[in-house]
Amino acid sequence: MIYKKWQKYSYTAQRHQRHRILIALSWVLAVFLLYLFVSSYLIFSFRNESNSMGKTLIPGDVGLALSTRLFPKDKASSLFPYKRGDIVILEKSFTNDEPTWYGRLWDNLLAFFSAQLAVQPNTERRLFIKRLIALPGDEIAIKNNIVRVKPAGQDYGLTEFELSSVTYDIVLPESVVENQALLPFSQDMEPVQLKEGECFVLSDDRRDCNDSRTWGPVLISDIRGKPLLRYWPFKRFGTL
Repeated sequence: MIYKKWQKYSYTAQRHQRHRILIALSWVLAVFLLYLFVSSYLIFSFRNESNSMGKTLIPGDVGLALSTRLFPKDKASSLFPYKRGDIVILEKSFTNDEPTWYGRLWDNLLAFFSAQLAVQPNTERRLFIKRLIALPGDEIAIKNNIVRVKPAGQDYGLTEFELSSVTYDIVLPESVVENQALLPFSQDMEPVQLKEGECFVLSDDRRDCNDSRTWGPVLISDIRGKPLLRYWPFKRFGTL
């Protein structure tokens, strides 16, 4: 009891208490700055909110992705080159206004202290998780829901699965009526030649047309990263 009173009124004790608080705050700040560096240049966390990737990623899945800072523009010299069939995370803007620095800081704070569990979707700048189907210089066409890609410099095209670096499943409309209810070019698309710096992405669930069938080719620079693993929910933990 006497010791507690001494702590309350002693200048030395109060100084020690402030010192401990400052050290604790300094550690929190240091860890947060390290998080900002790692999430900007190496690895960042993401949260999936849609059904567009079928069984690969379901709503509520949270994982880690490699940042695009690790992907040089010259894909031949990259340690992590983009490949057909890769899952990628795109950031698309639906406004001409650039996000404010304090808005991004707040998003980073939420992501840091909640491990992405409390981050709310941004209606103006959204992240989309899609399948990379075609690379710059490729020609892509869709006929009866079959996607064919002619790689740059090749004379003939192959299906997306023959060119993919990984195995994956897709979900197609179950009936003609359902297919017609989607966008008119969801089943068929005339050949599109991708320019330098462009790529073509699709949802694994082809009933979700929120992809290059709607947007057209997207820029490689719109890609924020490549999902590496899923850590939540824990029962679905694994690499992607």
